[in-house]
Amino acid sequence: MSAFETGVRTLDEALLGWNRGAPPGLVSRAAVLFDEAARAGDVRGAVGAAVSRGLAGDLDGARRRLHETLTQHPRCAGAYVALGLLGLRDPDPLAQAAQASWALVAARDLAPGVVCIERMAAVALATAGEFMAALQCARTALSLDRDDGEARLWSAMLRLYFGGDLSAASVLVEGPVEQGGSLTSPAAWLGVAAGHYATAEFHEARRALRRAVAPLKVGNAAETPMVDGARRWFRELRGFGPGIPMTGDRWSRDVGGAQSDYARTRAALSAFREAVAGDSVRAKSERVSALDIDGALGGLEARTRRGMLEWGARLIIRGFAEAYLPLTAYLDAPSREELAAMDLFVCDG
Repeated sequence: MSAFETGVRTLDEALLGWNRGAPPGLVSRAAVLFDEAARAGDVRGAVGAAVSRGLAGDLDGARRRLHETLTQHPRCAGAYVALGLLGLRDPDPLAQAAQASWALVAARDLAPGVVCIERMAAVALATAGEFMAALQCARTALSLDRDDGEARLWSAMLRLYFGGDLSAASVLVEGPVEQGGSLTSPAAWLGVAAGHYATAEFHEARRALRRAVAPLKVGNAAETPMVDGARRWFRELRGFGPGIPMTGDRWSRDVGGAQSDYARTRAALSAFREAVAGDSVRAKSERVSALDIDGALGGLEARTRRGMLEWGARLIIRGFAEAYLPLTAYLDAPSREELAAMDLFVCDG
């Protein structure tokens, strides 16, 4: 058995024993074996060595190794996937979001039609604030695999808080039910909390949040920041109150109240419309019609609503990523599907 094959099996064994991190001895052994394969000229060994070191905690060193590999092998899709994976598993995913999305889009171009690459690209793009591109990637992932729960979660979050589709709340809420009450990661219960809160099910939303952080020890120094991050995001979510932003009688408060620029501009246009309606002769001579003013009012409201919705989406979705991704990286190992996308697998038989 070659050094690369032994490294793959060792890394796989380490990930099977993942419990808030991989067994350090096995990960270190995998890195050494991958280094040996890389010295023999196998580019997959270089990728494996970087990923192993990244999973062991040396994220900066791992990224440096991957950039060196890409300099020598610019069409190595596995190295791009690895760079994106480590970016999403960084303790500060927002800081790495731009690089992770760039790497995963490059990987998708080199290896189209791979479900996990599309899904990871959706997560990275959403974290970077590129919501429309993220939604397109999530939809592509679902078209390739209708049972991809994480792609469905991110698609629903984007539809709800970026697209304003309140029906997506039920998709978030029903995720655990469809999978027998258990998701791949307890972190996915954050999505359930978002779905319940959008439909004003406040008690259920709080229960979902508690389920998200239940595996963590609140007093543990390493785990407390993740608990605090989840709770901070939930407070931001609560700031929008029941329903998605800008629905019903919340509109006036959402735009800043009666003294906001929007409210004053709308009041001025409404007064102007009344004047036009009251003096049609002068309005005709000035070439102004009530229809023109109605169009301006409609455009003002549409632009303001779109701007508020995008601002709310940036706050909620990027905050969700900031809370969700560290929880997932801490509690869950990379999947075999993701390792296969990095060419870190061995065909049995």
